[in-house]
Amino acid sequence: MLDLAGHGAVSAERIARRLNVTRGSFYHHFAHKAAFVEALLERWEHDYTVAVIREADRERDAAGRLQRYVTVASRLRPGREVAIRAWAAKDPRVRAALERADHARIAFARELARELLPRSSPARVEAFARVAYLGFIGLQQTGPHDGERFTRFFDDLGLLAAAQPAARARR
Repeated sequence: MLDLAGHGAVSAERIARRLNVTRGSFYHHFAHKAAFVEALLERWEHDYTVAVIREADRERDAAGRLQRYVTVASRLRPGREVAIRAWAAKDPRVRAALERADHARIAFARELARELLPRSSPARVEAFARVAYLGFIGLQQTGPHDGERFTRFFDDLGLLAAAQPAARARR
């Protein structure tokens, strides 16, 4: 529901109707809507950030971790991320969850950048991590996609990273 109709669809009435249960049944599981929202945000943080990074970290080298991250992340529903980001603009609880997720993801990107660009300055590593992450968010926001679009984006990013030291060597 969140993916398709946005945060406005997150109501006990709509959720109960979609699940074909009564509102009373909904409130049997959640004392109030805020409890449901907290559970939803915890699940989103886990599934869209913690689990993805954990899966990527199963690889030993940075290139393998990046490839696994892209593979796992490309299977997620971008509409959910889009809806969470829109909702965060209106709800401080959602904004806090999004900020935690963004912080963890940027930290992951920064660590990858340190390994992928070992001779780069800390400022360049930070810039690369931010551009990679913001590009990833932008890709999610641009509508329907498939794993190939994610892979192509990160391949292009890798080409840019590899080209930079060569350009300096020519000076």
